[in-house]
Formats: sequence, structure tokens, C-alpha cells
Amino acid sequence: MPVNSRVIQYVTLVRSATTAVLLGCCLPAALECQTRRRLALEDYFRIEDLGDPAISPDGNWVAFVRSFIVKSENRRHSEIWLAATDGSEDPARITSPSFSAGNPRWSPDGDLLTFSSSRPVIDREATKRSSVWFLRMGRPAGEAFQIAGVDGAPVFSADGRQMAFTKPTPPSTGPERESLSEFEARVEEQFDGRIYDWMNYRFDRRGYLRDPRDPHATPPLELYVIAREGGTARRITDLGVDVQGPAWSPAGDALAFTADSHQRDEYTYERSDLWTVDLNGKTTRLTNDGYHYSDPAWSPDGHFIVVRGYEGLDQVIASGQAHGSPIDLFVVPVSGGEPRNITGEWDLMPGGPKWSPDGKFIYFNAGVGGNTHLFRVGPQGGPVSQVSHGERRLADMSFSADFGWVAFTASEPGDPSNVYVARLDGSTETRLTSGNHELLSQVELNAPEHLVYQSSDGTEVEGWLLSPWHYELNRTYPLILAIHGGPHSAYGNDFSFQRQLWSARGYFVLFTNPRGSTGYGEAFKWATWGGWGVLDYQDLMAGIDYVLDHYPIDAERLGVTGGSYGGFMTNWIIGHTDRFAAAVSSRSISNWMSDYGIADIPRTKESEFFGPPWEKESRDLMIELSPLTHAANVTTPTLFIHGEWDYRVPIEEGEQMYLALKKRRVPAIFIRYAESYHGGWTPWRQVHAYLQELRWWERYLK
Repeated sequence: MPVNSRVIQYVTLVRSATTAVLLGCCLPAALECQTRRRLALEDYFRIEDLGDPAISPDGNWVAFVRSFIVKSENRRHSEIWLAATDGSEDPARITSPSFSAGNPRWSPDGDLLTFSSSRPVIDREATKRSSVWFLRMGRPAGEAFQIAGVDGAPVFSADGRQMAFTKPTPPSTGPERESLSEFEARVEEQFDGRIYDWMNYRFDRRGYLRDPRDPHATPPLELYVIAREGGTARRITDLGVDVQGPAWSPAGDALAFTADSHQRDEYTYERSDLWTVDLNGKTTRLTNDGYHYSDPAWSPDGHFIVVRGYEGLDQVIASGQAHGSPIDLFVVPVSGGEPRNITGEWDLMPGGPKWSPDGKFIYFNAGVGGNTHLFRVGPQGGPVSQVSHGERRLADMSFSADFGWVAFTASEPGDPSNVYVARLDGSTETRLTSGNHELLSQVELNAPEHLVYQSSDGTEVEGWLLSPWHYELNRTYPLILAIHGGPHSAYGNDFSFQRQLWSARGYFVLFTNPRGSTGYGEAFKWATWGGWGVLDYQDLMAGIDYVLDHYPIDAERLGVTGGSYGGFMTNWIIGHTDRFAAAVSSRSISNWMSDYGIADIPRTKESEFFGPPWEKESRDLMIELSPLTHAANVTTPTLFIHGEWDYRVPIEEGEQMYLALKKRRVPAIFIRYAESYHGGWTPWRQVHAYLQELRWWERYLK
């Protein structure tokens, strides 16, 4: 059903200046003609992100999320906007500016748009925050509303008459209470510490955790169904563990989902299986093979389910593999039978699958080198075909009901993000937004030069080089080597404010994808298994050698930096070469032995270092591959940056390397940020960190 044009009048009855910024089309032409300046640190607060597009079932509209920084409040804010795919309506905000909103999704008939929001709700008990809201899209715009009984993000059945959702569901009987004397009860009341006897007691960005073994402390996400009109939701699962990714069957008589029956066993790593449940609550387990499955999607005839999966880490560790498991797509018969791998001959990593309505193809996204694109494969397997193309990264793909149209976001080195719509074959692509237009019309960004070079053993490595802003060929410039996190991730053709800022300040910036990176096949991805800092180090140094031979770079003014795994590599590099004049090590690992016991993911050491530290082979490997072991070789002045609430790479890791350098009288500064996790820092803290980096580079490289 088409959206009534008056719906876009919600909140913004008069077009605001914000709309002009988003569209760009209303800006005066003279602005385009002005001389553009270099990017400044203050511009960080002006960067907005456009993402999470949801195309309407008929393909006529796209709802998307616009996120930006509220500088005065030191926070990020998000709103939902609506754009017509034919350009007949200017994009407009459709959620209240007073509360953040996100995750827009359409009902199958296009009449409703559901979204999450932080707006408060007053109920009979107290004020609480509810996340699920609706807008009516087929009638004149009105206030967002809730549907009684919907207590989680809803998933509509194909006919739109029912919704399913998950919500935390504690056991019907309460936990046993310990009998305490009056004095003992008073002692407990005064206790302000923590007591735990479970292993997984904290996690990054979540803080300290309740007992994962106890369903009273950590209620499972059970599955509920409810009529579209609302009412009393009916619970249809009783697994005692979390239901994930529920998906309706085409007939609307069952749902598929994944769940890990071993979730309460903290000595096993995740290995979710595929399940179905009918509306009477009868559950059927379709897999039990030690693999970890996710993202189920039904075939149009309802006979098969496709899932994304890989061999569980417990099996990888038990078999002593020298590599991780490939990620593939599997087709599972609903009637029972072995999962069939349909991407086993393809060497990249598929994302979550979507089955086309005609049943001929399964679509998914995947990283390929420095790009991310849409691919497809037949349900019987066979060749995988790339659907979209270009030097950019696509994300958040959303399909119309007939798969005739796809909406997506795209990011490029000179363009943070925008929302696009295109035919499924890539034709008639249209950009629906002009995010950051005002800023991009004022500043001049550099386009990185694509590099391909050979490592010391002949391995081909891909990278990119940003040049200094308006640099001159008759002089030399300093260079910063940036190293990505992971290691199983990748740099590529997307926007980075940090790298563009360095370029604007007069630095060459080299960023590459050494071995361990994704997007280049399984052998490349797992080449660092059991050897972090070996082949990846060779690849990075080969990149430095290559650019020194081909560009006006001063070999005496080289800097190196990275965060997380990139921080580990920074620490490793300064312990193995003195060619760098300065380093910035962010959220970095220095000692694998201690990291095993304090990080929230001991799995990395148990797999990629072949075991825990009390076993000799893995212990020896951890010690040898720890940057702290080689700290006696460090002469490079180093700035350390860390969050005090970082539980992925706890701050003790940075502190150990910092102390080692100070003991050896190597110039070093440590900056710690209160209430900051491994990522997702508040805007002002992030800007402060960027400023300290700039000062460090200026001090040692200029």
C-alpha cells in the first residue's frame, strides 16, 4: 500500500534547515564554488551517519536512520527518516526529535512501520523505558503508538496478521531464599562489592554480568506470538535458553530460529542449532552437529531453511586445527536431514542469507578485498555470482517483497555514508540522500591510492595510501602506518575521519590488509594462526618498504599506530624494529599470559595459541609472541591510550607495556579514559584522544 504523503509531515510540518543539510539540494550553488579547506578536528562533531535502510514491501519508500552528535550533551542521537524511491518526496524525519529511534521495519502490507525508541512510558507501576513503537504509514501521520502485549522487536508473519517476538522470561517459580538472621541480613545490606563463582563474570560494553548458569539471574529469551491487533501474547517455546533470529514460515504456521542448548554450560563455546516450532509450541531440533548456526531464512515453498554456519570452536580446539572454521551457507530440509553446504567451494565469508521469492537464488553480502558487495548462489550450490560492483562498501541491504528493488547504504573514502536504491541487477541505481553534503562542500578530502605489493615471501598484499593535503613532489613528508583491529577484519574503501584528519595535517597514511585479514580467502585469513606478529609483521614492513621506494616519504619520520589487534601489532613492531620515530598504541595487548586471565574472550588464546597458559606448548608460544617479552628492544617514543572499562583488552595490558618503556627511559605517555569500554567512546573523549594523537605526531614526526 502506498504511504500517504502526509505521513512525512510528522514532527516536521515545515521543512527545516536539517532537511536542507540532509538533502544538499537546497544549498546555494555558490557554496559549491567556494574554495574548500582542509579537514579540521572540530569537524568530527559534524559527521552524520545514514544507515539501516528498510524498503517498503512495494518498493516505493525507504525508511532509514540518521545518526549525529549532540555536541552540547556529549552523546549521539538517531532519528528515522523516510525517502521516496522515485524522488517525488524529499526525505523527512518521521520520529520525534526528542528521543533516539532506530531499527525501522515494515509490516508486509506496508501499513505499519515498527521501530525502537528510548521514549519513556508511564505505566501503573512506574516509569519505564519501552523500546517497541509503531507508526501508521497508510493514513495521515499521527503520533507513534504501542500495541498492547508487544514486549520485543516484532517479526511479522507473511500475511501480516501475526507477530512474533522474544523477551526475557524468568522461571515461574522464584529462587530459593537463604534464611538469614537479622544481623546477617544487615551485613548483606551494607555489602557494596561483588561475589561470583561463575567464569564469565564480565563482558565489554555490558560490564559485570549476572550468573549465566542461573535462569533466574539471566532469564532466557523465549518466543511469543500475538495477533497484529495486540492483546495477550502467547508463549510458544520453553527451552530455558535464548531464542535467536525467529523467522516465520511462508504459511505462517511455524517459525524457525536458532538456540544453543548448551548456553548454561559456561565450559562450552557457542554452538547454536537450528530449530522450528509450530504455533502449538511443538519444537523440532533440525541440527545437532557441533556447528554454530544463525540467520535462518525459509524457502518460498516452506520445505527448506537456509542458515549461516561454521564449525563450533570446541570442535576446532579439540581437533587441534591449525586454522579456524570456514563460514558457509547451509540448506536444511524442514522434514529432517543433513545440512547441505552450498558455498563450500567459495573462498569468502557470506553474510546472513535471504531467499528470493521465486526460490531460484539465495542472496547475501560478503567482503571481497577492500569492498563489500551483494552476491547470490543457487539453493543447490554451484558458482557464487557477484551482483553489485564498485570500489565501495555496501551494507544493510533491504529487499522489496518481490525482490525487484534493493535499498542499501554505501560508504566510500570521500563519503561517510548514503542511502541508495537500485534494481536487483544493479541497474537504475539512485542515491536517495546527500548526507554530510554541507561539510563535504566545505572541506577537501583526499582519495587514497590503491596499492598491491609483494611481501618478503612473495605473498600479494592489498593496501591504500592517502597523501598529505596539497603535498608537493619536491619535498618529503612523514608517514603514519595504520593497522586495523581483529586481526580477522579488513580495511577498505570506506570513510575514516581519523585517517583523513592525518592526511589533512600533512602526513602520508598507509593502511593495508596483512595476512590475518578477511576478504582474501581462508588461507590468507588464518595465516596468523599460532603466529601473531610473524607473517603479518612481514607484510606490514613490506608495505613500508614499497611506499618508501615509490613516494616522497621521509624514512626518518615514520609513525605506527593501531587499536586492539592493531595496538598489539604496534607494541610488537616497536619491539622488533627501530625504524619508527613515534608510535600510538591504543587499547593494546602486551602480555598474552595475563590477557588470558583478564580479557572477556579467552577463546582467542585457546584456539589461535593452541591452549591455555598452564600447558607448556601454548605457554611458550604466548610468552614468545608477547610484546612485553621484547620490550628491551624498544626505543620508539610511544603514546598509550586506553579505556578504564575495557574488558576486551583490559587496561592492565597497556599499563604493563607503558611501565616497561618507562623503566627503560623510553619516552612514553599513558592516557586513560574513565567509564570507557573497548569502543563506542563518548564524542568528547574520542576527540580528546584524536587531539593527543595529533600532538604526539607533531612532536616526533614534524
